[in-house]
Amino acid sequence: MSAIPVQRVISAAGFVTSLGGGTIPTVVREAIAEAAGATWSPDDLQTWAGSVIAEVTGAEAGWVTAGAAAGLTLAAAACIAHESPAAIDALPDTGGGPAEIIVQRGHRNAYDRAFRVAGARIVEVGYPWIEGVGLTYEWQIEAAFTESTVAVGHLALADDDGIPLRRVCDLARDHGVPVIVDAAAELPPAANLRRFIDEGAALVAFSGGKAIRGPQGSGILAGRQHLIDSVRLQTLDMDVDVTAWAAREGSEPPHHGLGRSMKVGKEQIVGAAVALADFARRDHDAEADAHASWLESVQESVGLPSEVRRDLHFYPRLVIDAGRDRARPIAELLAGGEPPIVLPHAPLARGEVVICPEAVVPEDRPLVEAAVMRAAAPVSVGGMP
Repeated sequence: MSAIPVQRVISAAGFVTSLGGGTIPTVVREAIAEAAGATWSPDDLQTWAGSVIAEVTGAEAGWVTAGAAAGLTLAAAACIAHESPAAIDALPDTGGGPAEIIVQRGHRNAYDRAFRVAGARIVEVGYPWIEGVGLTYEWQIEAAFTESTVAVGHLALADDDGIPLRRVCDLARDHGVPVIVDAAAELPPAANLRRFIDEGAALVAFSGGKAIRGPQGSGILAGRQHLIDSVRLQTLDMDVDVTAWAAREGSEPPHHGLGRSMKVGKEQIVGAAVALADFARRDHDAEADAHASWLESVQESVGLPSEVRRDLHFYPRLVIDAGRDRARPIAELLAGGEPPIVLPHAPLARGEVVICPEAVVPEDRPLVEAAVMRAAAPVSVGGMP
C-alpha cells in the first residue's frame, strides 16, 4: 500500500517544478537514504558538497541551496553584505547602502524577485523589444554603474538578447562588480556547468531538481570563494558554542542570517551533490537520441500532422499540429486519465500539442503512447473520438 494518498501524474511537460521535477536516479535515492539514516553536521556536508560543485563547475567553491531561486537570493545577499556581521544581521534592510543590481531589460523575468528578497534594488538598462526594435547598448550598462552597484544580474536563457555574458563580465570587471547568472534550466548540455564561470561569472545558480535530477527542492550555487563564504555565514544554524566557534573561525558567530529561512536538509545536500556528479558523468547526447527514437515511434500512432523537432530544446519534442479547436481538448483528455498525463500549457494557444520526453520514465511510455493515440485520433462524425 502506498504511503502517499495522492494520485501520481506523468509529466510530459519536462522537468517542471509544478509537476515535481523528474524522477531521482537509484544512485541518488540510495545516497539520500544513507543521509536520512544518520545525523550529520550540515556544515561538514556543505563543505564536501562544495568541493564536488567546484570540481564539476570549475568554480572556486559551491553551496547547495533550497532551489535555484534561493541561490539567486543568497547570491544577491552575498554581494550586498559580504562577510560583514552588521550587514548580514540587517538584511534585507540595507540601510540605504549599496544594493543595486543592474539587469538588462530583456533579461527581466518573474524570478528576479529573488534579488529583491535580499534587499537589492534592480536597475533596468536597455530598450524593450517591440516588433524587433530594442536592445541594450554597452554605454547603457556603463552609465548604470555607481557607488551603489553591488552586482550585475544575467539571465542565461536570454544571453542572445542584448549584451552577451562574456562582454557583460568584462564591463563589470572594470568596475570591480561581480556578475550573477541565473542558469536554473540551462542544463544540459553539460558544458554549461563550466561555461558561465569560464566566461567570467562570479556566481551561477542551477536548479538541482530539473535535469540534474537531484531532490526537487535543491539548487546548486557555484562561484567565488569569498562570496560562497558569505552565503555560508548567512545560511548556517548559528545555535553554536560561541567560544568554540570563535576559536575555530577567528570571530564571533553572526546571528541567523537571511538564508536561515532557506535551509536545506542533509538529504538535499547529499542528494544534490551525488546527482550533480552523476549528471556530469552521463551521456546526454545519447539520452537525447533515445528520447527522439521513442517520440518517432509515438509519432507513427498520431493521426494528425506532427514532427519530432530537435531545435526547440536540448531534448527533442514531438509537436502535433492539432489546431486551436482541438489542442486544449486533447490536453484535457490526457490530464483526465489515470494517471493524468500533463502537457506543456503554452503551446496549446498556438494549437500545438507538445510531448516532452525527458521526465517520462520507460515504464510509463506505453501509457503515454496509448493515450496520445486515442486523444489525437481522427475526429469522428460525433466530434472527439
